[in-house]
Amino acid sequence: MAEKKADIMLHPIRMRIIQELVKSPNQTVQQLIDNLGDVPQATMYRHLKILSDAELIHVVETNKVRGTVEKVYAVLVENLAITDKELEETAPEEHLRYFMTYQANLAKEFERYVMSQQPASYKEDGLGYWQTTMHLSDEEFEEFAEKLGHLIKEAVEKKPNKDRRARRLATISIPEVE
Repeated sequence: MAEKKADIMLHPIRMRIIQELVKSPNQTVQQLIDNLGDVPQATMYRHLKILSDAELIHVVETNKVRGTVEKVYAVLVENLAITDKELEETAPEEHLRYFMTYQANLAKEFERYVMSQQPASYKEDGLGYWQTTMHLSDEEFEEFAEKLGHLIKEAVEKKPNKDRRARRLATISIPEVE
């Protein structure tokens, strides 16, 4: 049986590769190794092949460098979403495993940040986490999610520059059990 897209994407190293390519598109293997800082070259090549075979990333250009071919990778953003069919065909236990993996990856990113920064900089840097309950009808929630999606899309489309800092925004929506 073919590996599910969620299994491919939620691997800790592959998730970091995808996030790095979303943050800074069009990177070579060496740039990815340098930017991630702790992924050995052989491991990087193995995970890039898996992501490429799953059509989650692709080669956007090749360059001849000292007699070898250097590949430049980018994310296929349109292929990152899990389809409704894939969602419906995923057992509850698998969803729980995916969620736990997602949380573990998020916790690792949080750890990398807080262990490398001084607490005095957290607020200025925009570090935050919170939870709230909203009372919305299905229609109101759909409208809210659509507006939030537009805001996120607008922010994601902003190109990096000297005044912009990359920030992760993770969202989770859990309906209350009735």
